[in-house]
Amino acid sequence: MAHISRRAPLPARELFSPLSAVLVSHAHRDHLDLPSLKALDVEGPVLVPRGCGRLVGRALPAATVHELEAGDRVTLGAVDVVATHAEHDGRRIPLGRHMPSLGFVVEGPSRLYFAGDTDLFPGMGELGRLDVALLPVWGWGKRLPRGHLTPERAARAAALIRPERAVPIHWGTYAAPRAWLPEPDRPARRFEELVSEGGSGVAVSVLEPGDQLALSG
Repeated sequence: MAHISRRAPLPARELFSPLSAVLVSHAHRDHLDLPSLKALDVEGPVLVPRGCGRLVGRALPAATVHELEAGDRVTLGAVDVVATHAEHDGRRIPLGRHMPSLGFVVEGPSRLYFAGDTDLFPGMGELGRLDVALLPVWGWGKRLPRGHLTPERAARAAALIRPERAVPIHWGTYAAPRAWLPEPDRPARRFEELVSEGGSGVAVSVLEPGDQLALSG
């Protein structure tokens, strides 16, 4: 995307080699970048929203691509991946053809929810027991339009979902000109404060871009 630039270091390449699967939440270029996909060592399938298959196939012609809609389930070895609704305009370009956005619940030894880009939506509190929820809390501009979670709305999402642990994502990596925060982790820390003040009992782990979180179980 020409109007935004990366502000965080690239994560270690060994984190992406090899990959058992790739989950793509929607077609926006900050989530579906073809050169980045081409650089991945993918041994398993790629799960994408309905309508994104041909686009992803251009970057990974040898991969098996599954186009999904909310409610679809795919078994990947020892885990199941369930596509969930996301309240976000997933079109590749403004005024382009409609393509949905998705979140994903990964069901295995641990149960994990990746929200993708989303706003609050009816049914968010009906995802079932979750060990970890990855919740977006910011963006790359000075403001967040509809279809996104601010730290305040993300804290409400955490209270609805009630995972054992929440990890704020979608902050501190990209920024438009003059939109870079002097304290890039401020949205994530604000989310952490709000969750603590809300008394939901949800633990929060703030990870710098590229950091890892080990899950037991």
